[in-house]
Amino acid sequence: MTALAHIVSVVAIWTLMLFGVRFAVSAGHWLVPCGGALWHLARCRGPNKSECRAAFRATIAQLHADLVSAIKTPWSATLLFGGSVLIGLGYFFGSAGDAARLVSAQPDHWIAFDVATDCTASVFATTGMSFVLAAFSRHRTASFLVSGVLILTGLGIGVSTL
Repeated sequence: MTALAHIVSVVAIWTLMLFGVRFAVSAGHWLVPCGGALWHLARCRGPNKSECRAAFRATIAQLHADLVSAIKTPWSATLLFGGSVLIGLGYFFGSAGDAARLVSAQPDHWIAFDVATDCTASVFATTGMSFVLAAFSRHRTASFLVSGVLILTGLGIGVSTL
């Protein structure tokens, strides 16, 4: 593998991993209040059980209101569905090279194709995740800047491991 191919491959892998972590943390951030309210509801005993249920419903209602507020901002639906399409294409391209190697009589001949499709998958998936995260973000510019920093981090890791 050439030095450029190594850098591109490592950047693709690390960028996809960092975006996956960011995606999971963002989703978890939305679900923390729900988990806390559910924990409180499960541990609630005695006569104040109805108050605990009301608090749980209020937490879920607030999360729903926050989500609706985020979705109503301009371009949210376009970013959400466009990002979903890009994530789906990322999965498709990510598995195309591996599938070619699995069904081939000479899998070593497909290594370059596999690396190219993995890099394409990383571009599609990370762009899609950026769009989805921006769709639900109140500060889209900051969201896209964080995405850029993660890509630069992947590039730095790719160059430093050369």
